[in-house]
Amino acid sequence: MPARDLTLHVLGHTYLSRAAKPVPVSAKGAALLAYLTLERRPFHREHLAELLWQSGDALRNLRVELNRLRHLLPDLIPERQPMLELTLPSDLDQWTERAASIHPDEVGEWLSLGTGVPLSGLEDLGSPDLRAWVDGQRWRITQVVETQLSSAHARLQRAGQHDAADLIAARAEQLGWGLRAAPTSGPDLSFTGPDLHRPLLGALRAARGCPQVALLSGRSAQARREVISGLAQGQWQSLHVACPPDPDLLLAALLHQLGSLLPDSAERLELLRAPHATRHNVVRLWSLLPPLNQPLIVVLNDVVDPALILPHVHVALNLPVDLLLVLCPAHDAALRDTHAALSGTDQSRVHALHLPPLGTTEIMDALASRQHAWPEERRYAYAARVAMDSDGWEPLARSLLADHADLGSSRPALLHEARDLLLRDLGWLPDALRDAMARLAVAHAPIEPAVAAALLDDAPGLLAHAEHLKLLRPCDPVETVHLPHLHYRPSDRNETLCFASEPLRVALAATLSRAERQQVRERLARASTDARLAAHYARLSGLDAAPVATGAGITLAGAAAPLSDPAPPTPSGPRQECRTGSGYRVILEGGSLQVLRHGLFGRPATLRLPWGPVPPGPWQLTARIDALRAGPDLGPQASFALGWQVGGSSVLLGTTPTLDVPPGTRAAYYVAPQGRWVTVRGDGPGGPAELQVQAMDVAVTVTHLRAGSALLLQPGRD
Repeated sequence: MPARDLTLHVLGHTYLSRAAKPVPVSAKGAALLAYLTLERRPFHREHLAELLWQSGDALRNLRVELNRLRHLLPDLIPERQPMLELTLPSDLDQWTERAASIHPDEVGEWLSLGTGVPLSGLEDLGSPDLRAWVDGQRWRITQVVETQLSSAHARLQRAGQHDAADLIAARAEQLGWGLRAAPTSGPDLSFTGPDLHRPLLGALRAARGCPQVALLSGRSAQARREVISGLAQGQWQSLHVACPPDPDLLLAALLHQLGSLLPDSAERLELLRAPHATRHNVVRLWSLLPPLNQPLIVVLNDVVDPALILPHVHVALNLPVDLLLVLCPAHDAALRDTHAALSGTDQSRVHALHLPPLGTTEIMDALASRQHAWPEERRYAYAARVAMDSDGWEPLARSLLADHADLGSSRPALLHEARDLLLRDLGWLPDALRDAMARLAVAHAPIEPAVAAALLDDAPGLLAHAEHLKLLRPCDPVETVHLPHLHYRPSDRNETLCFASEPLRVALAATLSRAERQQVRERLARASTDARLAAHYARLSGLDAAPVATGAGITLAGAAAPLSDPAPPTPSGPRQECRTGSGYRVILEGGSLQVLRHGLFGRPATLRLPWGPVPPGPWQLTARIDALRAGPDLGPQASFALGWQVGGSSVLLGTTPTLDVPPGTRAAYYVAPQGRWVTVRGDGPGGPAELQVQAMDVAVTVTHLRAGSALLLQPGRD
């Protein structure tokens, strides 16, 4: 039976139908189909079995259920595959498609189909993880429904169909939903904030009467445009030029951009007819500016070869005008080369500026106009998950917000538009290096020299080249960021490397065919010295693998109670950020500490955040965990959102009732409700103190941290 003939119903009671008639699928079968369809990615049988059955024979139960489905729906689920993947058409998709062109006479029926409780009937099935997933999906689907109701309501109102619009408003009121303006998607969403403007303000002030050059990195070209436009505010004229790879084309591009400001003159027209980038013509071009009598910002985007722009810099810096020349390198290697090329320029007039990655506060501000009905705590939780899953990369954050992803217990797939943009930005890479990076990207562990040698012919040279270009970065199994100054330095003795970002790794791995990925996994299974990793790769490649031993369960000390007092204020103030080699982002903002990570899909590294010695006495910390995800089953691994050690005592916070750890681990373990502020207290002997985080994906915020008489963190304290 072709999948296109089927419909999975998730708006209300969960069931499967064909030609509007129910297909007799069991509740567990419906749950399995819903999970695979809504997650939109493959899963191991072991994961699905543990999700749906809490028993020792979970895998056998899954096999029985799969046999039933195959008998009922031939060819729907292939046999003998370790990974299961299936996406069925759903009534949510059909309902959403109708929203854009719903006829007023159809509104009543449309509302009856789309405003039930999503995924009904799956509440009491399976494990706590499945129940948490159902809750997260209900919230996500509800957001989609609310958005479509708001959009249809606004469209019908504009068309004068007030009766139909009133039906939608009445149903929304009955359900306790607030209709809002339909959210815009993509580029219309703007992320702004004081931390973006601050780096450029000093350069702009210095450019009054004395031209300056700013070497600007970080964020996207669109973000840089928004920041510069916000700074100009009518007082400065700004021009943006995409830097071409040819000096003559660059001269022509600058002439055309300046044409909107300059009057037609014989000299300008002569240059346009023959834009040869000789030294004489470069001088003639910039000599057209002084008569403008208007402060000017000229932005050269995507600079690859600094030799092209140096003649322009040298001339522009000697003009008697108010001018800021902003150079935006295309990638990290170009940034380093451009910085070196400017070393002979007066350094008092060269400003190396970096726009920080996208943070929770900026996403919250962007959400305020779109989700104004949400309470602040809910916006913070959602913004933290977007900041985590986007890895601070703005185009991916836009895609996640436009896709209305729930960003809950399961990692969202890398959306096509974000993946294509990542790969497009790597178009300058040599083919051999790009192919090597794609093969390395299949690994679910940091890249060691021996493993790279098993996958690549010239591993040392390729690894050195990738590290030079900052596609790969040194990382350690235990990384240390010293607080409060955010000092971090990877070990010089460690030769292990990680990809610069997890979305980059996923995008590169996707460029290989399925057969190529399987071949790489088979090599990884043979080359890995870690038995758990070898078994993991073997399972992924369809080879037989020995079972992996599980860890010892850590003792549950209790549940961390939510705050009864008002929640701490949202962090605000100057932001400092440090990024480790394995992808932990450590952020200090407004007296609060936040740790975000969208990490390698495997065993997590440990992040240590030492403060140094603290006095003895009572300690207290207030924290919230907005996301915590573990990697694939690689054996014993303690995945926790937050640890706190003072002297010999240790406390761990997580979100699951149990925590598997290697034998010998001793710590009090507390379960914190996700998305809620909690306070944990204790008494310590004093001495060295540190926070710890160990998770594949995590978004955790700490505030009100006190040990004895030492106040380490307090909201509102910069």
